[in-house]
Amino acid sequence: MNHIKLLFITLALAITFASVYFSFRLLNPTPPKQLTLATGPSGSAYERMGELYRDILAESGVEVQLLASRGAIENLELLMKSKVDLGFVTIGSPNAENAEGLRSLGAMFFEPLWVFTRDPNLQQGRMDSLSQQRVSIGPEKSRSYSASRNLLNLNGIDTSEVQLFEFEPSEAASLLLSGQLDSQFIVSNAISPVIRRLLEAEEVTLVDFQRADTYVALFPELTKLIVPAGVGDLALNLPPQDARVLAFTAMLAVRKDIHPITQSLFLEAADRIHGVPDLFHSAGEFPQPRDQLILLSDSARAYFADGRPLLLRLLPYPVAVLVMQLIAAAIPLLGVVYPMLRLMPSAFHWAMRHQFHRVYGELRRIDRSLGGASVTALEAHRERLESLEQRVTTLRVPVTYSTKIYALKAHIGSVLQRVQDALSQREL
Repeated sequence: MNHIKLLFITLALAITFASVYFSFRLLNPTPPKQLTLATGPSGSAYERMGELYRDILAESGVEVQLLASRGAIENLELLMKSKVDLGFVTIGSPNAENAEGLRSLGAMFFEPLWVFTRDPNLQQGRMDSLSQQRVSIGPEKSRSYSASRNLLNLNGIDTSEVQLFEFEPSEAASLLLSGQLDSQFIVSNAISPVIRRLLEAEEVTLVDFQRADTYVALFPELTKLIVPAGVGDLALNLPPQDARVLAFTAMLAVRKDIHPITQSLFLEAADRIHGVPDLFHSAGEFPQPRDQLILLSDSARAYFADGRPLLLRLLPYPVAVLVMQLIAAAIPLLGVVYPMLRLMPSAFHWAMRHQFHRVYGELRRIDRSLGGASVTALEAHRERLESLEQRVTTLRVPVTYSTKIYALKAHIGSVLQRVQDALSQREL
């Protein structure tokens, strides 16, 4: 009977481990400790924002690795290929309609299209003066690159007549200030050190988009913003006059399979980073629960509606994760393993009784066959009964089954005596 106990113990352990394993797979109670965030090129606002997220998430023990990219469009490609977990993209990004596996954590900040130039004609809004100029439009797969080309096409400018370069923002700014470039197009938040550097420079001027309202009417994803005169350098009044700029809205995109509590951590960080006043928005204006082609995640909707998840309100992040793991382990233990353990004694007793019933069934067959059995058959019956008696004697059973063991041995002995009596009669 020991093998029956061993079988039930093995089965119980197997079901326990399987239940806990599938519970963890389905409930996913363990958020990742390491994530990758796609940012942008050197000197960009994305790079600076990424550093802020990394530092804030580190407070909860989550490591955020920053992956430099050429900009929002490449970030979208990296997310769609699952090469990163999160990334900065812009509302209205090309190819976003194919991003079924992505979700948005909301709109985070404005990203104006800045055009800095050394050309007085371009400063007055004459886009045709770009012909024959040396212009940097940013790296390919950046929002600067696509927006600049669209702007040139909308104004009927033949790009073959413009010397276009794809320098990264910091390099292009240095070339512009040294006179090796005539103009620079850059899509970036004002937090970018490159933008601050150019706003403070006397050598270049920020272009005023005089027809900004027209662009917004044609492209609703754009927003018209005003850069106040003197915001770069108040003493020198740089820029010298208010300038209208066109702005995209940046959002933080995430793979939709990222753990909900991890998304909440990033949303908390977003509140701290983007909720402060900015050149273009007041305190608390961002982040916003906006989505477009990339839908807002369920976690983000819940966060914007109700705030932090309950566990994060009550417990520090590491403790909240531990509680989630305990709950995930407790559900199968209470729902599957506990009822199974309650049934195990009944199953064990059924298995024990089944063993007794098999022996009694064999005894009955032997007893019924004694009347016309030959000497050879009787000898076989005697050997079988002696073997059964020996096996029953060596059984290890609970004390409650002791009386059954003795009764079974008595019955075996009774049938064995009948066999021996039959053999004695045959010999006579």
